[in-house]
Amino acid sequence: MKWQDIFSAIELNGDRARLRITVRGRVQGVGFRPNVFRLAKGVGVGGFIRNTRNGVIIEVQGMIEAIDRFGRSLVESPPPLARIDSLEAVAIELSPDVAFLIEPSEEPGGAETLFPVDTAVCEDCLREMNDPKDRRYRYPFINCTNCGPRFTIIEGLPYDRPLTTMNEFEMDDFCRSQYADPGDRRFHAEPISCPDCGPHLSIVDAGGQKIPGDPIEEAQRLIAGGSIVAVKGLGGYHLACLAADPGVVELLRKRKQRPSKPFALMFRTIEIMEEYCLIDETERRLLLSPESPIVLLRRSGKKLPEAIAPGNGYIGAFLPYTPLHHLLIEVFDVLIMTSANFTDEPLISSEGELEAVMGSIADAALIHDRRIVHRCDDSIFFVPAQVVVPVRRARGFVPEPIRLPRPARIPILALGGHKKGTFALSRGGKVFLSPHLGDLGDFRSQENYRRELKEFESILEIEPEACVHDMHPDYFTTRLAAEIASPVTIAVQHHHAHAVSVMVEHDLEEPVIAVSFDGTGYGSDGKLWGGEFLLSEYEDFQRLAHIKYLPLQGGEAAIREPWRMALVHLWNLFGESVLGRDLPGSFSFEGFPAEQVLELAVRGINSPLTSSIGRLFDAVACLLGCGDRVSYEAEAAVALEALAMRSGMTERRYRFDLSDGDMVEIDPAPVIESILGDLEKGISRSEISSAFHNSVSCLIADLSIGLADKHRCRSVVISGGVLQNRFLLENLMMRSRSLPVRFYQHTIVPPNDGGLSLGQIQVGAARIERGLI
Repeated sequence: MKWQDIFSAIELNGDRARLRITVRGRVQGVGFRPNVFRLAKGVGVGGFIRNTRNGVIIEVQGMIEAIDRFGRSLVESPPPLARIDSLEAVAIELSPDVAFLIEPSEEPGGAETLFPVDTAVCEDCLREMNDPKDRRYRYPFINCTNCGPRFTIIEGLPYDRPLTTMNEFEMDDFCRSQYADPGDRRFHAEPISCPDCGPHLSIVDAGGQKIPGDPIEEAQRLIAGGSIVAVKGLGGYHLACLAADPGVVELLRKRKQRPSKPFALMFRTIEIMEEYCLIDETERRLLLSPESPIVLLRRSGKKLPEAIAPGNGYIGAFLPYTPLHHLLIEVFDVLIMTSANFTDEPLISSEGELEAVMGSIADAALIHDRRIVHRCDDSIFFVPAQVVVPVRRARGFVPEPIRLPRPARIPILALGGHKKGTFALSRGGKVFLSPHLGDLGDFRSQENYRRELKEFESILEIEPEACVHDMHPDYFTTRLAAEIASPVTIAVQHHHAHAVSVMVEHDLEEPVIAVSFDGTGYGSDGKLWGGEFLLSEYEDFQRLAHIKYLPLQGGEAAIREPWRMALVHLWNLFGESVLGRDLPGSFSFEGFPAEQVLELAVRGINSPLTSSIGRLFDAVACLLGCGDRVSYEAEAAVALEALAMRSGMTERRYRFDLSDGDMVEIDPAPVIESILGDLEKGISRSEISSAFHNSVSCLIADLSIGLADKHRCRSVVISGGVLQNRFLLENLMMRSRSLPVRFYQHTIVPPNDGGLSLGQIQVGAARIERGLI
């Protein structure tokens, strides 16, 4: 967007003019109006600026040369958190006014306005908070127009104080003067407050009784003594405790009923973080960004208890992003900061919900009286080969809209999947995704999903005329689609939605080869897919290749117990003689009901067929001693990746068998055979794991090239939960640089099911546009 092009297209006569400029994007709640006010004063133009339902309206009047300077500065020097998506300017009649004013916002409504996002406390506010002479010295709710809570406290649009939970606190004269001063950093900072008029902090014990003394100091004392303290953040509660004490870590695991899933760590400074983790420049910028997400970093240097992230090659690390965090961690180097909930239950965000974890998990709670409207977990990213890839899109990024290459003619609701739930709402060419809403098997998670959906529809004033859902008949979201009973309901195949989500991110209009690798997704043939090569367009797809169907014996039990898939893959290689063979390495089926499981698998009893490559990763992990049971999704694959990282990348590879014909079947039996052979030769498990990852990378690259050539495609998109494997993805990205087709991966939404709703909504829009429903 160039101001010169916009300005030169306007027909102007004489030396003076008045323009009406309409600006859309992230321009409300980010200090845009005071910034424009200062620009106008600086170049000597009159007029006004106003927040409206359709964005920000600016009328500017003065000498044409001054208006030109104003426009250039407007486009080139927005506030730090602002983002201009579109700018339109037209000439209108001159007016008698001479001063530039900031006018009140229009009536509430959200026709074109955007949700503002929560951001980390800025350096200016931190300096004031640490200045003993400042009125807000050590005030845990300090903020300005460049930082602080937004989405999590908003109840309506446009983003003005009466439509936030800060409406419950009356500003004193000091804050009101700053709020009303266009030259002040806190002009229309909606959460503005100070110790005399804002939210207050307190600390309570497990019984809910207030603990006397300074709340921060008491929380620090309890944590230092080995206690677990619940801490109210921007979008919900964390559990804070010592990270360096193995006993405390084990206590947290026991209380939280979380046997091995990693805990996130908050480090006081990035310099301290570097003592424990390897950080490249891209990761550093991400960690220090206003969004301040969790970043998955390689371990290095100082060691922390293995129980923080057992069997994992990475640490989920982040920096303090609220004033309260900065105050709490000032006497520690690093703290565990994990969500305050029981495993697989929704994030706790209110004091009423907190009662459920007090005593059972937390020994005390650091609470405050600023109400949270929208639960919002921490965002998580990893950075393979300098490319930023989301694992969870939430705080700091939601609900930033995403542009659709094929705009929707009618408002559409997409309900996502079952794991890592999200929904999406479209309005024209924009899609608004919910934050990560967790796995939707729990009733409380489902109720939270319904509540958040209702809030989004209300605030955005969107009444969907079509509903898109996954094809799986037993998903909560599929049942919800039936309840909604929209005039138009569209079922979208799981892996097609994965593929299209990448296509949307990169604005790919032509057909692509899509690699969709994950654990499980319902296929259009009624079987469970998961190792797919597709020819994908927005409205439809053709299946070109897949991993050989094998029985998923026990259904969900096979996912929780990888030894079952190890048995099935060995049966695929050896037949029913598998149980009479001596297996190399330390793995055996002794102690497992292997004979019964194999019989049920062969007979097809409670054994749906699956083409999942995620289950192949489970089987290989089990054969290499990474565990025969898991307590969280992809635990075996995570351990297998950590094993490969010990050896680094290799050119060693194993062969997959590929069938002939239009539908290519990919048989992993030769891979299993080669792994057993290498174990027998005494080759290290880490080298075997590295070779397996390389083999999968080569399969993706080689088969994609062949299919792209056959179907005359120039692009390959890769998606699905398996593509969160950084070791695999970096191998593939490095390999793809020399290939004749271009590979695209996620950079906006996660490769996992958290990105499904984006793909679903574009498929729905494309089908409606083509009249295919």
